[in-house]
Amino acid sequence: MPEDIDSHIDEIINILQDKSEEKISKKEIKKEFEKFMEYGVPIKQAKQTIIKKYREDVVFTGDYSSERTLISKLKPNQSSVKILGHIVAINPKDVTVKGENKKIFYGILEDESGTVPFTSWTDIEANKGDVVEISNAYTREWQGSVQLNIGDRVQVEKKDKDKLPKSAFEPKKYNVEDLHSGIGRVEVNAKVLDINEREVEIDGKNKKVFSGIIADETGKAQFTAWNDFKIKKDDVIKISGGYIKSWKGIPQLTFDENAKVEKLDNKKISRKDIKTELQPMFKLEEKRGALDVEVQGTVIDIRPGSGFVLRCPECNRVLQDGECTIHGKVDGQDDMRLKLVVDDGTGAVNSILNKDLTKEILGKTLSDIKKINEDQFEELVKEKVFAKEIKLKGNALSDRFGITFIPKEVEITEVDIKKETEKILQNLEDLNI
Repeated sequence: MPEDIDSHIDEIINILQDKSEEKISKKEIKKEFEKFMEYGVPIKQAKQTIIKKYREDVVFTGDYSSERTLISKLKPNQSSVKILGHIVAINPKDVTVKGENKKIFYGILEDESGTVPFTSWTDIEANKGDVVEISNAYTREWQGSVQLNIGDRVQVEKKDKDKLPKSAFEPKKYNVEDLHSGIGRVEVNAKVLDINEREVEIDGKNKKVFSGIIADETGKAQFTAWNDFKIKKDDVIKISGGYIKSWKGIPQLTFDENAKVEKLDNKKISRKDIKTELQPMFKLEEKRGALDVEVQGTVIDIRPGSGFVLRCPECNRVLQDGECTIHGKVDGQDDMRLKLVVDDGTGAVNSILNKDLTKEILGKTLSDIKKINEDQFEELVKEKVFAKEIKLKGNALSDRFGITFIPKEVEITEVDIKKETEKILQNLEDLNI
């Protein structure tokens, strides 16, 4: 909530009162304004919407845009956005706001330039597949990506399908490594490395959902299929009409009965051609995450929170002063970890090593680490890890703080000084230095 809320309320009332002799209730305006702030509506957008509600004839600077914005051009914290697209997915969700239950709708909207996730705080009376024009929406950032928000004052109008160009409905071909949220419908050829089946309840009915990992020679991604396409492990398939979601930067291909799945010759993609690729860190920052990759660099910092820790037995969070931020005072469970900053010259990532990897790198058990003091632990880490070359294999996750690498494998690598020197000299010669 903005600290100077009263000044914003006064500004709204002044604009409205100038155009009418009727008394405008400050209490009512404040209640409306605070509701918008609760839902994260930008201040400018909230002011415009309230003014428009009370006085349709008011002309003021920053009135709603009449021009359509392509989804690929959306940026966080935009107001008065007008979008034309078709609904790829829409689902209801029950949430609690200030102790009250409320039904919202979330999904994905697509135009010819790409896709964007949306959240509607009101029933938009539109279904999957409908083409809609959304006026006076706003955007915000969620987990590093743009999200479209639809509030009570937003207009949603159904349109004919031909209002969008055909390209808005046609999938584009991608390699797995190039998959990321926002690119629209995709066509992918990939091998199924793993697949699992589970049941979920939707509208009171049980539905089978299939999820796992697909890959090609360029990379790996997660997938979720909302239809039984009879996919099996090691199948090579062509998926046309899926779309990409992401969780903390890790791409997830989602497809349903509207997609086309075709089985290809299994020899088209061989398991031996699917390898964990060594990625430069700047590329991970550009992609904002990746599944099952390798990075290599120098440990340039040991972050606070490394060493012996206590975890909540309920949620596994690290305790602070004997308390869990969710479950309060609990009997903590012993654990240890290492929090590193690794730099490869092109960028840097934070990395968190679990108990087993910490034991492997330091050569000490949990019992050993529990017995030593902070100074002894610091000396041990300096000796074993600091300024050493390290190779990590695992998943790169992104949030507003950057990239965090969660490794499944770790290795301290020996640097061949002679080889590295020769490489530097060769590079200098190539640059004519």
